[in-house]
Amino acid sequence: MRGLLVATLALCAGCQIFERRLRAPANDQATVLLISGGLGRPIEKIARHPWFAVRPAGGTAWKIWEVGGGGEADDPFDNEPYLEPVLHGVWRGAEAERAIACLAREAPPWLGALRYRAWPGPNSNTFGDVMLRRCKLRASLPANAIGKDYRGKLGVSRTTEGTGFQIESWLLGLRVGLKEGVEVHVIGLAFGVDLWPPALIIPLGSGRLGFGDR
Repeated sequence: MRGLLVATLALCAGCQIFERRLRAPANDQATVLLISGGLGRPIEKIARHPWFAVRPAGGTAWKIWEVGGGGEADDPFDNEPYLEPVLHGVWRGAEAERAIACLAREAPPWLGALRYRAWPGPNSNTFGDVMLRRCKLRASLPANAIGKDYRGKLGVSRTTEGTGFQIESWLLGLRVGLKEGVEVHVIGLAFGVDLWPPALIIPLGSGRLGFGDR
């Protein structure tokens, strides 16, 4: 029975109901997108990399904010070498304009001072988490975005969704919130239950087994 359960979870890992469609909004308003893609094969299912794609009202090109890359792109979802992009957040209008200004102010000094460590962090997922909190953008990175919960050797903070708190160390961590549900972090891997939209949190595939994160 245990083997059957493990096999079922493996087959369904990352399955989502009503997953957010990868469609860029019209350029009639300023727009900010939070996207993540899997690292190169064979680890694309267990490790992801996030980026912010921003575009002013009337713009035709997207500016990409990320660790180890950036620049401009015509398609915000086409970011080589990252695979199987997933959309985690969309902000439009005045909120997006505020976020674009915040990212332009906060991202360059953070990226310039980064001393990259794949584990436990800081890394590209730490960047995504820090920018979400500093710019007050409500979204969550997926469970297999290892490094998103890095807070140094020991740290406490608000969650990126803004409805809870988390306490983290390199080995163990806990995130609890009204929106986020309950997550336990073990050496950077997240396991738990998301309350809304309902899903099991697993560090594989899209990071969710259930409804998409919006």
